[in-house]
Amino acid sequence: MLATIVSIDPIRFEFTFDEASLLRYQRLASGSGDVIGLGNTTVRLKLLDEPDFSHSARMDFVDNVIDRATGTIRGRAQLDNADGLFTPGMFARVQVPASAPYQALMVPDVAIGTEQARKFVYVIDQENIARLRYVTLGQLVGDLRVLKDGVSAADRVVVNGLMRVRQGQKVTPEEQAASPQASVPAAKTTDKTD
Repeated sequence: MLATIVSIDPIRFEFTFDEASLLRYQRLASGSGDVIGLGNTTVRLKLLDEPDFSHSARMDFVDNVIDRATGTIRGRAQLDNADGLFTPGMFARVQVPASAPYQALMVPDVAIGTEQARKFVYVIDQENIARLRYVTLGQLVGDLRVLKDGVSAADRVVVNGLMRVRQGQKVTPEEQAASPQASVPAAKTTDKTD
């Protein structure tokens, strides 16, 4: 090999993501009418020493085959690098959107109970009676869990004393203020620039 040619500005970021993330990405792209992997999806990047995903890039390639050994597929995003911050071979983290932005109801993960394969929470009705509600879970963000289905924003959910409460039991609730809103990040992976 005599020489290696690399692009500095714009620079390309190559990464891999798992099959489940690929399916979510494809459904997101097909639902919006975008063509998958042709620059229609914005991803966010952060370097190893940065706290936030503050760099935007456009996906310009998704491979057409999943690696059987790892269960992952290659993707690539292109970003402007006029200030030379990114260097070829550098590692970073990437966020690939898994869904369109949406408002989500979140509860502490400790408020969720398990009954064989189903997940539930206890809500307190107007007469202070505990009622079991089966829920559909979303992703975990810190110590909060997204609830996709089963409760509404007006419901009062039991977050402490879950082991002592029973269906139909009268309780004396102690209200707690809701924690500040949290934003739900997309799927994350780490790879390198090229």
